[in-house]
Amino acid sequence: MKSTSWLWRILGWTTLICMLVMITGFGWALKDTWFPKVGLALPKASQPETATGGDWNEKQELFVTSLGDSLTKGTGDSTGEGYVNRVVEGLSKQLDKPVHLVNNMAINGQRADQLLELLDVSGYKNAIGKADIILFTIGGNDLFQVAQNGGSLAEGGDLSPELLLERIPETKTRLEGVFRKIRELNPTARIVYVGLYNAFYDLPAMNQKGSEAVALWNDYAFRFAKADGNATVVPTYDLFEFSLMKYLSSDHFHPNALGYTRISERIVQALQ
Repeated sequence: MKSTSWLWRILGWTTLICMLVMITGFGWALKDTWFPKVGLALPKASQPETATGGDWNEKQELFVTSLGDSLTKGTGDSTGEGYVNRVVEGLSKQLDKPVHLVNNMAINGQRADQLLELLDVSGYKNAIGKADIILFTIGGNDLFQVAQNGGSLAEGGDLSPELLLERIPETKTRLEGVFRKIRELNPTARIVYVGLYNAFYDLPAMNQKGSEAVALWNDYAFRFAKADGNATVVPTYDLFEFSLMKYLSSDHFHPNALGYTRISERIVQALQ
């Protein structure tokens, strides 16, 4: 009987001690939850940083976001740099401060209406909201798909300059919508639109009328940029017109490394 009594006492004390340890641990857990020490608090959900605008000279660093079509993607450049990376590097040297690329969200084959839809996606909103400079190209696919009555240049088919000039007014609202949406997402950033060039200048059918259509599209961009008040249109037409094959890649549409270098140099010059 004695041994049994001592056994129950030991079990009782053991149970009591375990309960006290559990209550103490639970109390400390609540304490850390309600009154966390430095380093114990859960991190708050990250919020997208927003460019502050103002004088770039007052900023310690600048952020660039790029979007649009294959020209911004850098297609045709064997070095993989395109104009965007060259602009980031050139601006950093020119301004003597760090310039960072937030994201290059350009997509091959993209049209202005497709870009406009993507501007409602959170990833695009965050990247645009953080930028001090927004670089974009758009329009080449809009124009030349219209000139083919749909499809893509890669699929082949004849380009119709008459059809292009006839239907180009349809594309105007697309470009205007892109300018407006970007400005809504970032009220302070400098918007830089890289103008179109006529990649088919050496084709008799697209020489005069193709150039006329490109000039009309670029004029739309100039008007929207002027109305915006903090947007720049960088012309590229003259960079290719008389030395087309020297600065185009083998696909006869996109710039090569030399062509992208010329575009980037002009953008950096425009932003000085």
